[in-house]
Amino acid sequence: MMTSKSRRIVEKGAVDAIAAAIATGAGVAVGGPVGGITGAASAPVLSSAAEALIEHVQRRRLRRSGEVLRNVAHVLGTDESSVVDRLVSDDGLLELASRVILAAQDISLERKRYALARALAAAVADERPATLDISGLIATAITGLDAPHIRMMAILEGAVPISAQPDDSIRYGMRLSEITQQDSGLTEGAYAILRKLIYLGVVEDATNGMTYLDSSRTYALSDLGRKVLETLRDDSTAGS
Repeated sequence: MMTSKSRRIVEKGAVDAIAAAIATGAGVAVGGPVGGITGAASAPVLSSAAEALIEHVQRRRLRRSGEVLRNVAHVLGTDESSVVDRLVSDDGLLELASRVILAAQDISLERKRYALARALAAAVADERPATLDISGLIATAITGLDAPHIRMMAILEGAVPISAQPDDSIRYGMRLSEITQQDSGLTEGAYAILRKLIYLGVVEDATNGMTYLDSSRTYALSDLGRKVLETLRDDSTAGS
């Protein structure tokens, strides 16, 4: 088990790394550490208002980073120190935790941040590599979803997936026009929303047979999409 002192050292190291990335972000494009130093040195002097804004953003990001660990501990019914011990004991878990924490820093929707914590908690609780892989896919999908994507997924949940028992009498999936009939607010960006969902692997083409017309194609949630929606819908109360 990590002591309180060693855990603070680990957390401080993570904070310092994040702060360094923010400070040298513009310079990274120049190339390597030297570019980072050059970029930081050549940056214009910030106004007091800009400095205050940056400090506010940094505080918010650090607060959300800590929130991830608290919520993972809450889901698992344990303490944060035990979670940290588990994360640092496995490179795969540590890499996933890093991705989840960095993603959560810039997510304003609490529901998404808590869902990310649930995905990480699932990997912490189950040592099987397959669980880690699926948790990573779920976390990636959740990070890429915005409110319109989640709304479209909720509609598509009622569509019969092509993976269901084959039956020529069943109508698989749902056309895009049918989706927008149920939620007219999705109409303007419907195609772009759908393309993003397919790209993330949470929605799949459910057309039963070949069709050459996009307007005739039907879609449904993939198995991954159902797992993602389930993770997002958890109504547990986040840790305080």
